[in-house]
Amino acid sequence: MSMWQKLWKKGQQKEEDTEHVEELNGEQTCNPFTEIYFLQHHTDIVRHLLIIDERRCVTAGDDGIVVVWDIQLCMKLIVLEAHIRPVTCLLSFRLKNKDSHLLITGSSDKHIKVWDIEQGKCVQDVTEHEASVKCLLPILDDLFLSAGEKLHLWTGSGILLDTCVLDKEKQEADISLLISTNQKNEKFVTACDKKLTVYSIKDSLNLDEVNYRICMLKILPPHLEAIRALIPVSDKLFASGSLDGTILLWSSETFAPLKKLNTMSEYKGKANVYPYSVQYIACENQRYLLVAIGCGFAIFDTLSNKLLCKKLKAHYSKVTQLTLLCNGLLLATCSEDGSIRLWGQRSQSSTGEELMLKSSMGLSPIERFLHVDIK
Repeated sequence: MSMWQKLWKKGQQKEEDTEHVEELNGEQTCNPFTEIYFLQHHTDIVRHLLIIDERRCVTAGDDGIVVVWDIQLCMKLIVLEAHIRPVTCLLSFRLKNKDSHLLITGSSDKHIKVWDIEQGKCVQDVTEHEASVKCLLPILDDLFLSAGEKLHLWTGSGILLDTCVLDKEKQEADISLLISTNQKNEKFVTACDKKLTVYSIKDSLNLDEVNYRICMLKILPPHLEAIRALIPVSDKLFASGSLDGTILLWSSETFAPLKKLNTMSEYKGKANVYPYSVQYIACENQRYLLVAIGCGFAIFDTLSNKLLCKKLKAHYSKVTQLTLLCNGLLLATCSEDGSIRLWGQRSQSSTGEELMLKSSMGLSPIERFLHVDIK
């Protein structure tokens, strides 16, 4: 049994005794590790949480609604009635040489919509995807990819440039995840069920016009179960996480698997609910992985392979996404239970002045959240 398994099972036994998830009763309640705030508007599962800037973030999910929040004031700014079916992906997009900040949303209603979030209005409704939109990715200059049954390459204004039809003999399921893997931003990796596939964007000049093509390069060794998370860690590293709880680190240069941060021998659990499944991974400082595991979260150090912290019972249902906010003072998690929670560590002896001092001591966001100086 790995050290991670021992730590996880020990924590699970302690928390399963009470099956306790912190709730608010009047004043904000604190436990020895966290203080929580609620952001509530969605009427169904919240699956996406995207940072826009230092003050704002966006959430979306199965109710088809997109909400822009002011995190510092914990209040709604804009509510967009975006889609008639679940929102499946979000992308923050800024056109080159333009000041406007765009939000691109994809949905199972087969639409891709481009929003001006300053004005709160839709500026483009793209219907040529012609299938459920599973994921979006910015690529090269002012271009983006969408994926599902096929791969599509678009301009930032929603003009279709190329389409790649998947080989159904090699990839039976739709593409569910996309990441870019290098600085030039012309290579990217897709996740399709248990498989990862490497692609590139080729360009050519034809009659003074640049033409773009999507080309497949390589299929990587599969996970044991379906891949649920895919994230670039650095220019040389990316990570994938799957339903069985495994987190794999890969080389962005050779695309070879390098190490495993987490393995579970009995990962299916009672009634095959996969209690340790990895739903989402975020990366901080090209080193730390913030991982949504089951109904909780954990933080790993990819250099030391250490587990830095864990919270097994963060929500009543599985955590779907998480991110650090306010330069590390808060960690936001959203869940299938429909809630968004803001977590922040505070020692019982710390005053407001001491917390403000810690926030300006030159610590990285991850060090600020953990209240430690990691070497």
